[in-house]
Amino acid sequence: MTIKIGLIGVLILTIISLSCFVHARTDLPIQPKSQKKAVRVLYRKNEILPKPPVTIHVEYHGKMKDYTVPQDTVGNTLNRLHIQLGKTDVMGWELSDMITDDQMIVISKIEYKEETREEIIPFETEKIKADDMLIGETKIVQQGQNGLKSCIYQNSYFNDRPWHSFKKSESIITPAVNEVIKTGTQNILEIQNVDLKNEDSVLLKTKVDDANFKLPQVKLSEHDRDLLERLLTGEFGGSFTGAALVAQAIKCAIVYDHYTSMDNLIIGMGYVGDTDCKSQNAVDAAKFIFDENALAVKHRLFYMCTEDYYNSDPGNFHSTQNFILQYENVKFFDRW
Repeated sequence: MTIKIGLIGVLILTIISLSCFVHARTDLPIQPKSQKKAVRVLYRKNEILPKPPVTIHVEYHGKMKDYTVPQDTVGNTLNRLHIQLGKTDVMGWELSDMITDDQMIVISKIEYKEETREEIIPFETEKIKADDMLIGETKIVQQGQNGLKSCIYQNSYFNDRPWHSFKKSESIITPAVNEVIKTGTQNILEIQNVDLKNEDSVLLKTKVDDANFKLPQVKLSEHDRDLLERLLTGEFGGSFTGAALVAQAIKCAIVYDHYTSMDNLIIGMGYVGDTDCKSQNAVDAAKFIFDENALAVKHRLFYMCTEDYYNSDPGNFHSTQNFILQYENVKFFDRW
């Protein structure tokens, strides 16, 4: 039986034959399929992919250096760069952190060391009040001595440079001894039981002289001495004798009325003389009456006024007091 095959049938048979032939050759590579299979393997699960390079900046113990490395964890990157962290190194990143491009990694070294030092203990000054001394006068009654102590410090070093230090403990080797100073509290101080030489140093004699009259020596503070000299200048500073008479009246007020400061005495005794300046006569008169313990007259003196004032006001206070003498135009009085 003869089978007739047309042109179309021939083409179909040819294609079928070729297909069977190709499948029968298993040793020939099929490139399209093989390449497609390799791409799938690169993205298979748990497969390590290629890491892109990044630039990082590492400051290690104060020294900076730049590196280009594959992107990885901080720990792996340091291992790759052969940088090992010491026991005293500190870093602001975890070893498991992933590095990023242009990242700064700072590794600093902080060390702690103990140090023992001996230190001076400065003595302190203790002041005690003394009512037998004038204001401004001082006297050391116990010399001060420095002590000694042993101190333990913990010092920290940042990248080998001193950074911080604090005292952990201290112990006393030798205690300090305080200095003790007596400081005067009195403005005016009477000193009794001294050799009084009033009878040998009298400026003026009067008909009412008291042969037994004496005054104790009186010491003044620097402030009161300055104020006395200024007051004497304002009251009778043009004359040494006149200033000495006023100085004796002031001294009598201190001794008999127990004034303890020139400020209070001026108010209590009613002195109105200017105190803006001082004359040499006043300075010398103050020294004569207070330092040399001399007398202007051998009698108590308390009050004074000018002759013009005395005559202009009959029955004034001064006229009721015990008149002792007049020097130039000034009258001086004791009280009855």
